[in-house]
Amino acid sequence: MTATDNIKNCLLVLEHDADAVLGNAECLNQQEYNVCQCGVSIDQVCSELRQNPYSVLIANTDCDATITLLHELALCPEASRLPVICCCNNLNEVDFDRAGHLQPFAWLPLSCPAQMFECTVKSACSYSRLDARHDRAIEKYKLIAQNIPESVVMLDEAWRVDFANEHLGKLVGASDSFEGTHISTLLDAETLMRLQAVCSTLDGTAKQNFQGYVVTFEEEMVPVWFSVSKVGASNNILCVMTNLEENLQAEAALREAEAKYRALYLNAAEGMFRIEESGQIIEANPAFNRIFGFEVLDWASATDIHNFSDRFVARDDFINLMEQVQTVGRQSKFNAQLMRRDGTPIWGEISAHWSIDPKNQIPYVEGILSDVTERRCAELDLQRRATLDCLTGVFSRGSFYEKLNSILATARYEQSAFAVLYIDLNDFKNVNDTHGHHCGDIVIKELAKRINAQIREHDVFGRIGGDEFCIVLENVRSTCDVDVVVRKIHRVVDVPIRISATLSVSVGVSVGVAMYPEDGDTPEVLLQRADQAMYLEKRS
Repeated sequence: MTATDNIKNCLLVLEHDADAVLGNAECLNQQEYNVCQCGVSIDQVCSELRQNPYSVLIANTDCDATITLLHELALCPEASRLPVICCCNNLNEVDFDRAGHLQPFAWLPLSCPAQMFECTVKSACSYSRLDARHDRAIEKYKLIAQNIPESVVMLDEAWRVDFANEHLGKLVGASDSFEGTHISTLLDAETLMRLQAVCSTLDGTAKQNFQGYVVTFEEEMVPVWFSVSKVGASNNILCVMTNLEENLQAEAALREAEAKYRALYLNAAEGMFRIEESGQIIEANPAFNRIFGFEVLDWASATDIHNFSDRFVARDDFINLMEQVQTVGRQSKFNAQLMRRDGTPIWGEISAHWSIDPKNQIPYVEGILSDVTERRCAELDLQRRATLDCLTGVFSRGSFYEKLNSILATARYEQSAFAVLYIDLNDFKNVNDTHGHHCGDIVIKELAKRINAQIREHDVFGRIGGDEFCIVLENVRSTCDVDVVVRKIHRVVDVPIRISATLSVSVGVSVGVAMYPEDGDTPEVLLQRADQAMYLEKRS
């Protein structure tokens, strides 16, 4: 071991990049690495490089000043051996092009995992310890070759294998090392001639591509796509070989999967859709069109602009759906009332999720729509049956008690008053006994309708027995207000009820009143007092 082997590796960071990249350096072993801020100019970088020969520059390529310095660095002979790790928020062609002629050691996202950052820095520091540019280029290519899915082979001037990655062994079916093997053992004669002809025309960093064949150890011909270039300033040749057979199989599998998905998309019973963030419909399948009564099959070529929000009866439902999708990323089984193209209301169940187009990075929402009108109507009917009296349409006994409890809680909080009316029909049994229960149902239904017309919309009216009803009058100011309503009830009930062209019947009514809080402060006490008052009126 030489004395220089004990020198620490050094990470150079430009002053204007410190905030962006120094957070990643915290994961490094301080006994192995020094972190130095090297100013903002090429002279300052070179000065630090002289003091720390085994250095790596960590650069934030999102910074324009850094890009300018990197361009100068690429032209500086003194800094030619300095490995550069470029960090940026988005790894894409735009960022790569900004680096210009500089050939970074590696590209990393600014938010990369600590292990990835540490591993990359360690590799770069090893790379910086190579004595010659040629050796450094060779090591870089080898490092890259071991981490790409293609088969890679590096040839010396005598066409012997200097390096081959493990993917080449898998391609030809061999587990032994290829180092020192002549390339002719891996290629058919025509491909070898083509390779030699292509290499004779290579110049500098130029790259040539062509299709040829690799011969496996079982003497099978595998079609591959060759990408050939020189390694640095040497005469070594780098060949990157892409297995076209695997590509063709993958493309066939992809086409088959796309065909299956397309068939499901076109024949699905549920509506499938894709919309923009604004709600504009991008694409929808035939089931979606059938649900809403559209004839458009290709939304991309539709001349009219259709917005999904226009299909919602309540626009707030669409806003709530989109807010949930944007906040959480998805929404499952969102129920809303929708409207067909002809104005017919329907119920829809929507499951949607947020996505981004991989080609242009534009966000959109895609989802599934089911027509649940029959189910929803059945649910609402069951709910109505459980809440309302099936004959009269007023609240059932149980629902009335729930409403009374709720009104009582509100009155206690607001310190307001309300009245409970207990209503019983007089001589109703005689109607049933004389004319039958069918006639009695007509009388009950008609009287409930008349009484309901005499109270306010927010007052609560319920049927609690065969011919017994209760009413809660909210926010009454005095018993005088209640007496007005009671007189109206008596007046409308006293009018004879026409059963048929030849039959009319008359019944009376007794009404008892209890006031909150004077007559009681619980539902049971108030109903009992109102019932007692009703019987007093009936006996009088």
